[in-house]
Amino acid sequence: MKAVFPYLFPAILFLSISCGNFSKRELKLLKVTELGSARISDSAIVRVVEHHTKWKIDISYHLSEDTALNKLWNREVDMAILPNNTPQDEAFEVKTVMPLLPRILLILTKNIPGLEYMELKQLLENHQIVFEDMSRLDSIFFKKLYFSNGIDPAKINAVSNHMVNIEEWYDSSFVYIGLTHLHNPVMEKLLDYGAEFFPLDDVADLGKGSAVEGLNLVFPHLYPFILPRSFYKDKPLKPVLTIAIPDILVTRTDMNENTVYEVVKTLVENKMHLIQYDNIYNLLDTDFRNRQYNFPMHDGTIKFLDRDKPSIWSRYASIMWPFVSMLAILIGALASVRKRMQQRKKMRIETLYFQLLKLREKILRLSSSREKDSLLHEIHGLRSKAFEALMNDKLVANESFSIFLSLYNEVLREVQEKELDQ
Repeated sequence: MKAVFPYLFPAILFLSISCGNFSKRELKLLKVTELGSARISDSAIVRVVEHHTKWKIDISYHLSEDTALNKLWNREVDMAILPNNTPQDEAFEVKTVMPLLPRILLILTKNIPGLEYMELKQLLENHQIVFEDMSRLDSIFFKKLYFSNGIDPAKINAVSNHMVNIEEWYDSSFVYIGLTHLHNPVMEKLLDYGAEFFPLDDVADLGKGSAVEGLNLVFPHLYPFILPRSFYKDKPLKPVLTIAIPDILVTRTDMNENTVYEVVKTLVENKMHLIQYDNIYNLLDTDFRNRQYNFPMHDGTIKFLDRDKPSIWSRYASIMWPFVSMLAILIGALASVRKRMQQRKKMRIETLYFQLLKLREKILRLSSSREKDSLLHEIHGLRSKAFEALMNDKLVANESFSIFLSLYNEVLREVQEKELDQ
């Protein structure tokens, strides 16, 4: 035993480490973004998911949504975060897990008078434009934006935000435009230098055919968004109506639905924890069933959204209850009929029983062989009647029938043993 013990402890230690590694779960994420600022809020997701699920979250970044879909399909990553307007590829079976933070179409202006009377077309065609660096999807978006507003792209004098020295532009007039996350430091710096928000339309017109609703028809995967007053320090001075597109978390169709369920449950139920790490998560949409997504929802997500739905019985109780009541009445009626039939059968055997007792009373009055033969004939006839009723299901061969047969045999014996006077 002493020789075995030195090897026993290392073996147990090895098994415990092996089991620990076997049970350890890792989730690989890939996020599509060109902005380092868009990565700031990701640490909150990593911390919350790792804390509440005990998974290890490995997140990486790429510039191309096509590459992200390829890596997802080739199982190099488990989930990907990409814009909701990412085109579907029939070669990939991809499903939406849930929306995350939105990117907002924001337009900032500096030193441009008369903005309250200016249309978007006039603003973009007649002033220096600073563009947030755009991906291929953003380029598609802005082409449609120009088209829907009758803007000639050739008339736009634009530079990339990377080419702008904000300090040198302090006294210049310009328009900044981009689909951007609200953590973008370039935008925050422009606001610090005196830039102002330019709305797409009046907030009061939302729901009444506003320009934003027109854009929503052109871009069904986007939705109206109101940037609240004083979101950045003391800006904007009043709510700004614009449009937003969410980044969405996606995965493969064959991803385990329990894994997807747990991810959605963790992020939705711990929104307050996400906000504690980064207040930008006030924008996280946890009631996202009726949004339009470029990829259909995963079964695990649907399972989570349906978690509080009433059971089939509860949902259809009002419809089913009359049928249940009728069935109960019918069963009761059938039981009553059956009981009555059994009662009739019982009364029938008792009738035969009393008839047999009446025949028994005649034994004492027998005075001749002829009377004896007649009584025996009646007794045999009563027995035949009982068996005929039994064969026709008018009687039940139960304890009452056995008593009748015993009485029959006893009466028959008494008649046969009756001695008559010579």
